[in-house]
Amino acid sequence: MSNRLLRFIPVLIGTAVLAGCTSSDPRAVLNPGGAAQQTAIDQVTDSQVVQGACPQVVLREGTAYYTRYAKGGDGDPAKVIHQASISDTTRQCRISGDQMIVTVVVSGRVVSGPAGKAGLVDLPVRVAVLEGETVLYSDLQKQPVVLLEGMPAEQFIHTNANVTFPATSSRTAKLYVGFDPGPYNTP
Repeated sequence: MSNRLLRFIPVLIGTAVLAGCTSSDPRAVLNPGGAAQQTAIDQVTDSQVVQGACPQVVLREGTAYYTRYAKGGDGDPAKVIHQASISDTTRQCRISGDQMIVTVVVSGRVVSGPAGKAGLVDLPVRVAVLEGETVLYSDLQKQPVVLLEGMPAEQFIHTNANVTFPATSSRTAKLYVGFDPGPYNTP
């Protein structure tokens, strides 16, 4: 250590001691943001906030894949227009009043089949929240994906930011996503 640095060590120690003596909480010298953090923790603990759990996203069996066939070609591999698959899901939850509001994001890809061609593909993506057998929320939306000429596959990201159900059900509800070729909701 250099002599120059050694001369400043007593000055630094003296400044720390002086700061500790003039502070209302001497521990604040060692943790300068600690008092503010403790105040924030105390305020959250004292407030009456409805707590909930963000339900995990579940894929039901058979809903992670979707195959569309040319008319009259169901089950015939040569008549596949396109196939889609869900590869990942996530969600983000927040509470507003007595409601849990969830933003669900689904990603995947679409592959053109032997009977397919470039153009717009509409994928039927359903998001549903169930508590036991009771449906708390269900919405089927079209996810448009453009298949480009010469490109064998395209990725997609579907977002539904309007999934809403009672916050009291957040710990027992299940959040399902998947492809559903059923009838679409009308806006």
